[in-house]
Amino acid sequence: MREHSADWGLAADCGQCRLCGSTEAQRHFWPEIYARSGQQLRRCGHCAAVYLAPGFTEAGLSRFYEGAYRRLFPAEVPWHSTTRFFAWRGDRETARLRLSLIAPKLPQKAHLFGMGSGFGAFLGEASMLRPDLQLTASEPDTSHRGALLAHAQVAFINDLAALPTEHLDALVAFHVLEHLIDPRGFLEQAARTLRVGGQLWIEVPDLMSDWQTRLFVHPAHLSYFCADSLQRLAEAAGLQVTYCGAHPLTALPGTLWLEAKRPERLVQSPMAPAAKASVNTIDQWIERVDWGLKDRLKAMLKRAALSLLGAGALGELQRWRQHRARQRQELRR
Repeated sequence: MREHSADWGLAADCGQCRLCGSTEAQRHFWPEIYARSGQQLRRCGHCAAVYLAPGFTEAGLSRFYEGAYRRLFPAEVPWHSTTRFFAWRGDRETARLRLSLIAPKLPQKAHLFGMGSGFGAFLGEASMLRPDLQLTASEPDTSHRGALLAHAQVAFINDLAALPTEHLDALVAFHVLEHLIDPRGFLEQAARTLRVGGQLWIEVPDLMSDWQTRLFVHPAHLSYFCADSLQRLAEAAGLQVTYCGAHPLTALPGTLWLEAKRPERLVQSPMAPAAKASVNTIDQWIERVDWGLKDRLKAMLKRAALSLLGAGALGELQRWRQHRARQRQELRR
C-alpha cells in the first residue's frame, strides 16, 4: 500500500488551516499511516477544524483518484459481477432512504444538482420518484457515473461554477465535502448558485463517531468534521443552517447531516472561532486513539491480503462483510 512520496502530488505546506486559513496554534497529532502519504493530521487552534496537511495540488488529487485510490480502497471498485457489487453495497436502498428526507421538501419541477454523484443511484431513484425534477450533476469518474442512473436524464457538467448564479432549487453532496481541497470554496459557490430559499443537503463522516483506530484517517479524506465545525463553515459561506447534527437515518451511523438554505441576503464572512472547550474536546477525542500492536497487525494483514489476493478479490471480501454488517443491523432494528 505504500506509495513513493513523489507520486502523491502534494502541495507546499503553508501551515494554514484548510477551512479558515488561520495559522494560529495548528496542532500536529500523527503522520497519516493508512497509506503513508507523507501527510499529517492537524487541528486548527482558531476554528478547531481537523485536516490533513499538506494538501494535494489539483493535478495531484486527480492523479490520486485515477491511480492510488483504486489500490487503497478496493471495496469502491466494481469487480466481475456488477449486480453483486451494487447489491452488497446497497446503493439504491441508501438512495431511497435519503430521498425520504429530501423529496418531500422539493418544489415541483425543481432543478437539483448532485455534487460527486458517484454511480448515480440517488439521481436514478430521484428520477423515478419525482419525474418532474430537472437533474444536473458533476462526477469526474465518467466510466462509472451512469451505472445506476437507470433512465434518468442527467446533464453532467465539469464544475458547479459552470452554472449561473441563483440557478438551482436544491443541491446534494453525499460524502463529498471531506474529499475537496477547498470545502469552504465549494460551499460559497453552492450558496451563490442556489436561488433564494434554495436548499442544500450534505452528508459527511462524523469526526466524533466511535472510531477506534488511526486507520480512520486516510488521504482520500482531507478534512474531518464535527457538527460544530461543519455548521460554522456553512454559516461562514453565507448559508442559513436549519439542521446540523447526527444523521436522522439510523441506517447511516457515524454520519453528520447538514440541511441549509440560501437566505434572502447572502453574506459570506470569516469562519467564527471555536470555543476553547470545543478545541479541548476534539483534542481529547483524537488523543484517545492509540496505535498498538493490534492496529499494526491489522494494517500489515491488509497489505498482505492486497498483495496475495489482489484488489478485486479483497474488495469483494470487504463488500461482503459490509453487506453482512448491514443485515445484522437491520435485524436489530
